[in-house]
Amino acid sequence: MSIKFGTDGWRGIIGRDFTFENVARVAQAFADLVQENRVFPKRAGNIILGYDRRFQSPEFANTIASVLTANSLLVERSSSFCPTPTIAWLTKDKKGTAGVIITASHNPAIWNGVKFKESYGGAASPESTMAVETKIEENEKKGRSPSMLDLEEAGKKRLLTGFDPGNDYVTALQQFVALEKIQKSHWKIGFDPLYGAGTGFLSKVLKQDLAEIHQEENPSFGGLNPEPIEKNLKELIQTVRDKKLDVGLATDGDADRIGAVDETGRFVDSHHIFALILRHLVEVRGWKGGIVKTVSTTGMIEQLCRKYQLPLHETAIGFKHICKKFLEVEKPLMGGEESGGIAICQHLYERDGLLSGLLLLEIMAHHERRLGELIRELHQEVGPHFFERNDLHLSETEVEKVRTKLPTKKIETLAGQKVANTNQVDGCKYTLANGSWLLVRPSGTEPLLRLYAEADEPEKVKKLLQAAREILPI
Repeated sequence: MSIKFGTDGWRGIIGRDFTFENVARVAQAFADLVQENRVFPKRAGNIILGYDRRFQSPEFANTIASVLTANSLLVERSSSFCPTPTIAWLTKDKKGTAGVIITASHNPAIWNGVKFKESYGGAASPESTMAVETKIEENEKKGRSPSMLDLEEAGKKRLLTGFDPGNDYVTALQQFVALEKIQKSHWKIGFDPLYGAGTGFLSKVLKQDLAEIHQEENPSFGGLNPEPIEKNLKELIQTVRDKKLDVGLATDGDADRIGAVDETGRFVDSHHIFALILRHLVEVRGWKGGIVKTVSTTGMIEQLCRKYQLPLHETAIGFKHICKKFLEVEKPLMGGEESGGIAICQHLYERDGLLSGLLLLEIMAHHERRLGELIRELHQEVGPHFFERNDLHLSETEVEKVRTKLPTKKIETLAGQKVANTNQVDGCKYTLANGSWLLVRPSGTEPLLRLYAEADEPEKVKKLLQAAREILPI
């Protein structure tokens, strides 16, 4: 089968596409590229390897380790499940050649995947992942099978070592935020890792017990998609209300994305979290620098960048595009995306859901206000912003028809409003004269059509989403 990388890594359905054989093929291609010094240039550092809590993730990680060590690469493997940001941060901190983690992030339980991290900790560039795809095909044509080494033998040869993911990375988070101020605030905090790799990490950083739910091992994610959006956080919302908590935080399956719930049990999306953190870094910490966001991210960021006179850069969806832009910007400050990924560049050129949650707690502690109050203040400054995303499950033929035909259609009005600007950086984004916008975009990883909309009233958002369905060429 053909292996193609999406917006962040290669993902497939376990047992159908994501098999031990295919994982070994990916690992062999990666190993070849490292040895050839083409992309993922070989350095003195090791390959940092980790895995999440999905079905057979440890075993898939062992397959990666077996192939890499058979190709004489030095591998450090996590001793237990860990967040993707752990691997990214350790790759950067240890000056590793690259990072590899077994995860399908926020995808449903039937999926698993592989993500690669560049030596600086950021998501593998499009050039790197395309090179892996090409090398897989080359190996197939040559009849080159993956080399594999018994892990016990790899250990004896000192090609394979282990590390505890709860040590250096946790310390780095503690040192990055105002930990003592957060602790002295005595906030009552709820945490929902959605059965994922963030389980236990937030309480370890804060050195306190939390109202943590969904901690147990459950590869089916309790029937939920491990994505920290409102429809998946009903139990966290109820926990915040029942226990009268000050805030609820949530991370996705590999803990690189963030979602939150305010003191009333109202969901707070990543758009508002991005805006709150940006404002805090500039106004309280006094930091400056370039801001990077994807086309599906809130207009609040444009407003704040204008206010603070910060350069703003917009990219296609997928954090690999944000990471690439970080390398091009003279002094990047932070970047973020609609789906919950936020990166603070002084920490890492990669998203980190745990750090984002900790910074929210720092903001609350600094202002001595709970999250709902902070959101109201933000709206007073930039105006109300409401956002919604709809996912349409279509056939691959229908998705391809939208991909090819919609960009050629001239759309002059939507929901009774004039279209002021059309952007085709990634999908088709229509910005209206009143500042509202609609984005229609085929998914890069699944047979889905994603519809995104933002406006100053929830009803206007719904009208835009309905208008999107009316312009689809299917």
